[in-house]
Amino acid sequence: MNTRRTTVNRRKSGRSSARHHLLEVNVRSASIRRHQRRAAGGLIWKVSAAIVTLALLGIGGRFAADRFFFRNPEYSLRHLELNLDGVMTPEEFTNLTGFTEGANIFNLDLAQANERLAAIPGVLEANLERNLPDTVKVTLKRREPVFLFAGDDGGETFLPGKSFLCDREGVMLRPALLDQEFLNLPVLRGVDLAGAVPGKRLENPRLPQAIMLRQALSEIPEEGFRIISIDVSKPYATVVTDASNTRFTFGNNDLPAQLDRLRKLLAHCHDTGRRIDTANLIVTRNTPVTFVLTPETRGPRITPAPAAKKSAQR
Repeated sequence: MNTRRTTVNRRKSGRSSARHHLLEVNVRSASIRRHQRRAAGGLIWKVSAAIVTLALLGIGGRFAADRFFFRNPEYSLRHLELNLDGVMTPEEFTNLTGFTEGANIFNLDLAQANERLAAIPGVLEANLERNLPDTVKVTLKRREPVFLFAGDDGGETFLPGKSFLCDREGVMLRPALLDQEFLNLPVLRGVDLAGAVPGKRLENPRLPQAIMLRQALSEIPEEGFRIISIDVSKPYATVVTDASNTRFTFGNNDLPAQLDRLRKLLAHCHDTGRRIDTANLIVTRNTPVTFVLTPETRGPRITPAPAAKKSAQR
């Protein structure tokens, strides 16, 4: 009998211990959940407080910026310093950018204005500076043209908005204004303009050849040699005509040697006073040259002697 009671008591004791352990686990879980809820609530509160603080700071900053900068008459545009390098007129600049006197200097979008100016074919560089409190400085650098292209009819007339020019990089220009400087440029012949687009480089193999020759000849003093036109229509040779209507033929190879022969010919003409009509500088020895005949260089004119009169018959 005693043994049975002991077994029953042990069973009751084991069940009571299990219930007590389960109760402790539930209490700990509930405590952890309360701590988690409190931590989450605290984090949400901190985040909310930070958002509200940032919003208030933003509103306050915007208010301060409007009051002290964007609506402050001290920062109104009063001085627009323009160095347009002949690319456009001040009125055209104002119409393009919208920069007008009295506008707030901080409201002017200099980056956008720079993009619009740089997109103009004749502009090589554009620089805009905001100088507080009331000045904007604009500096443009234009592309320097080196050739005027002959028209479809072979003429040399410059037509504003229609005639093409190009700079030393081969970028095509089509100015809308008539400039005397353009009329004094060498005329380039023999280049197909079918793919010419203002502001874009013309992809034509003969154009770089002409530009290179033009650059090399520019080292010769202009008083002794001034280019009027360059013809690259022949694939094997380039014909250069100068101000005295002399035609010089250049080959595509060994340009330095040809320039050396040209200098010697010009020196000879300077010393003797003779004028060249044509010269083929491709030939390395005994350069073929024809000279202009002037009254001083022509030989004495031979006049036939008058026929002797027959003696009168007696």
